[in-house]
Amino acid sequence: MSSNEEIKRAIEELDSGWELREGKFVKSFQFPSFMKAIEFVNEVAKIAEKVNHHPIITINWNTVKLSLKSFDVGAITERDINLAKETEK
Repeated sequence: MSSNEEIKRAIEELDSGWELREGKFVKSFQFPSFMKAIEFVNEVAKIAEKVNHHPIITINWNTVKLSLKSFDVGAITERDINLAKETEK
């Protein structure tokens, strides 16, 4: 599990927009269209499958919200931090 200090440091290192909310890493991404949002979700899905760690994904027209938490341990872990970094690439 990541400590609060590690989580805060990771948020600072990530691109802007990531927040710690209700025990999860959360970020909303906006796109010019619904199809661009879906393309992004498909790319995130490929990454998630590759690392076998899956975010909660909410799609609302051109906005995609990712919520990351390792539910098997009930906390944010290095897997969540790494997945957040990968989605920024």
